[in-house]
Amino acid sequence: IILCVGIYVSCVSDEKKISVKDENTAIQSLSNSENLPLNISVYLDLSDRLERDLVPSQTERDSLIIDYLIDIFIDDCVNQGKIINSRNHFQIFFHPAPQISEIATLAKGLNLDMSDIQFAEKKKVLKAMKDSFRANISQIYQSTLSAKKWIGSDIWGFFSNKKVDAQCIREGYRNILVILTDGYLFYGPNKIHDGNSYSYILPQTLKDSQSSLIVKRDGLRDLEVLMLEVNPYTPLDEDRLIAVLNKWFDDMGVEKFVVADTDMPVNTENIIRNFISQNQ
Repeated sequence: IILCVGIYVSCVSDEKKISVKDENTAIQSLSNSENLPLNISVYLDLSDRLERDLVPSQTERDSLIIDYLIDIFIDDCVNQGKIINSRNHFQIFFHPAPQISEIATLAKGLNLDMSDIQFAEKKKVLKAMKDSFRANISQIYQSTLSAKKWIGSDIWGFFSNKKVDAQCIREGYRNILVILTDGYLFYGPNKIHDGNSYSYILPQTLKDSQSSLIVKRDGLRDLEVLMLEVNPYTPLDEDRLIAVLNKWFDDMGVEKFVVADTDMPVNTENIIRNFISQNQ
């Protein structure tokens, strides 16, 4: 009996060791799969939304969001002493690009790829990043508001024509796309209408409870999308506008996305923090 008990206890003990080992291996594997370099892209909608009467102004709100995203980017680069080996990437872009030469020049300074920077320069570049990006964005907004050449923002085309794949998705990275827009996806040259499905969102389309955005593709499981500053002209349209956008992202296969309305910067900061920390 004693011998049998001893054998049983030994087997149970070994089984527990194996279970604990397997569990630890699974946890370690999960941790490794999530510990990916960051690829953060910020799509700025340079439409007449910048003229909306808000306090703080839309440009101030956008700038604060960008500042916070840069803080997150820098923190991730230096955490755990990995700044030397950091391959993180951060970019701010527009689509279509405004036909203003000054903006085109400034936009070149809104792309930072840590994998292209020499080890000795990485700390220096990160230290100057926030001020450099802030200055360029400020000048871009000033030029845009002065020119008043509102050509719209082709967010629908950017996704539908798969330009988002080439510009915002990198293999082996955690790909996060932050879109700053009022939610009215409209670009004249890309205006398509098929029944009650559209390539754009306007107040008129929101009146139709069955309207939706045309879905031309799927397969975006490797992209996380955070759309901020959605701001319908009529507050009653907010739920409807967000519902249309949510369905569009879902139908394109985006597995993680959040569409959030315009809020006070401190609340928007919390939304960003929660969104990005969920997979870290």
